[in-house]
Amino acid sequence: MKLSCTRLTPALGATATLPPLENGDITEEAADMVHSALTEHSVLVFPDAGLDARRMVRLGEALGTLGARHHSYTTHPDFEDVVVLTWGGEAKPDAAEWHSDMTYRRQPPFASILKAVEVPPVGGDTLWASMFAVHDALDPGLRRDLEQLEAVHDMGAFRTGAYRQGGDEGISEALTRAGTAVHPVIAHHPVSGRPYVNVSESLTRFVIGLSAPESARILTYLFDLINRPDFHVRVKWEAGTVVLWDNRGTQHYAVADYLPHRRVMHRVAVTTDTRTPVG
Repeated sequence: MKLSCTRLTPALGATATLPPLENGDITEEAADMVHSALTEHSVLVFPDAGLDARRMVRLGEALGTLGARHHSYTTHPDFEDVVVLTWGGEAKPDAAEWHSDMTYRRQPPFASILKAVEVPPVGGDTLWASMFAVHDALDPGLRRDLEQLEAVHDMGAFRTGAYRQGGDEGISEALTRAGTAVHPVIAHHPVSGRPYVNVSESLTRFVIGLSAPESARILTYLFDLINRPDFHVRVKWEAGTVVLWDNRGTQHYAVADYLPHRRVMHRVAVTTDTRTPVG
């Protein structure tokens, strides 16, 4: 059986109906269907999922193991695996940059589940970009060159908060806590095997083995390419909408156009994919 999906754009994204939950839990068969649809579409939008915080955790656990919570956000008072993202007033959102979640870790989360709890009267959309489509748009010769390269990822603009709290030492301590990782510029999805571009303007700092100008030129070219709307899907949130996305092969951008209104989201990060083939 397959999950019934309606494609949103040629590049990525589909609306879907979450299979019924039994006593708040998702069956293994239903989880297999969700995982298969996620591999195919990268981003699944569930307009009427009916998921509370507990059910979000159960869905995450049906897909893999949890635990990759962000180093700087608060968590739900009853469910420590649910991160609460609240922005509004003078609190400027920090996700208005193209990024894949937590790539400064050796093993970034495989997927994320995001629910809109409170939405502004207008604005506050989120965009996702297909890094598979970006890869396929590259000149074949450039693709071959990029396949030989690796790049450094770190915490990016979170340095600002670290500096304000602890100065120079605060930045060093925050970088140590968050971690730094080197990933291939062209990665391959562990389930489908599809190649994708694995750098982001938010968290990728430097291409290993190149001079600073060479690294900057390559990364700037890729960042500009990722900005093309050909590779995007845009989700307009309503309270209760849930989006599940594969962090491998996608990036997202939370549009920060709604201040001073509030936007409150719940997020569960799934660290490992229990259905990923071994090796």
